[in-house]
Amino acid sequence: MADGARTLGKAGSDLLTGITHQRKRIFNYADAVKVYRSNDRRLRELLSTLVRRGWLQRLEKGKYLILPFEAGREGEWTEHEFIIASYLVEPYYIGFRSALNYYGYTEQVSRTVYVVSTRRKLNPTLEISGVTHQFVYMNQRKFFGATQIDLNGYSVNISDREKTLVDCLDRLDYAGGITEVAKAISYGRGELDFIKMAEYAVKAGNGAVSKRLGYLLEKLEIKSDAAIGNLLQNIGSSYALLDTLASGKGRHLQRWKVMINIADKEISQWIERQ
Repeated sequence: MADGARTLGKAGSDLLTGITHQRKRIFNYADAVKVYRSNDRRLRELLSTLVRRGWLQRLEKGKYLILPFEAGREGEWTEHEFIIASYLVEPYYIGFRSALNYYGYTEQVSRTVYVVSTRRKLNPTLEISGVTHQFVYMNQRKFFGATQIDLNGYSVNISDREKTLVDCLDRLDYAGGITEVAKAISYGRGELDFIKMAEYAVKAGNGAVSKRLGYLLEKLEIKSDAAIGNLLQNIGSSYALLDTLASGKGRHLQRWKVMINIADKEISQWIERQ
C-alpha cells in the first residue's frame, strides 16, 4: 500500500522517465544506477520512497515494477505474471501447468506460475500481487525445448508444446497427474508433433518419461509408428509408476514397463471419438 500522497518529485520523475525511455516497465537496481548515474545511499532511499508512494512495486530485492498513474494510491495494478517471471531468474522458461494453460490444454486455472531454470533460487516460491511464482530447478541436460512468445511487447520464454508435455510426464506433481497429461495430449493431438515429442523424451534421459508417453500414445489411439518405435528402444527393463501422485500398487504392463496404478477409465475417457 502506498504511504502518503502519490507525489513524485524531480529526482523520482527523472529516474522513471529515464527507465521508461528504455521501454522498460520492469527494471533492476543496475538499470537504476545507469539512469541515476550514481550508486549511493541516495538512490536506495529514492527507490524506497517511490515504493512507499506507489510509483514502484518491489518484486524482490533489487527488482521493481513501474506502476502507471491509473494504479492510484493503492497500487492496484500489475503486469502479466509471465512478464514478471521473466525478470526473476536467468536462464528460465515458463513451463508445466502454466504452459499447459497457455496452450489451452487444460481448463484448470492456477494462481501459480511455474518458472523453470538451471539456477536454484534461495526461496523456491515468491508471491507477487496474489500470484505465486514457483521456481523449478532443472539440470542442464533437460533444459531445452523453449520458444519465445510476445506479451504486451515483451518477449517471454516458454516451453514449446512438445517439451511442455515431456516435462509434465517427468514431473507429474507440477502437471496435476497423469490424467491431466492424457487430457492435454488429447486436446492437442491435432497440432502436436509426436515424433518430436518422442525425441524430446529420449533426450531428457528419464526412461520413465518414455514409458509413460508410449503408453499414453497407444492408449489414446494416436497413430505414430515412428514415435512408438523410438520410445520402445529407450524404455529399459525396470518398471515405473504410471502416476506418481497415485497409489504405489497396480498391475504391471510388460510392453511399456509401467505399473498401471490408476483406473483404466481415467485415461480411456480421453480417446478421441469419431
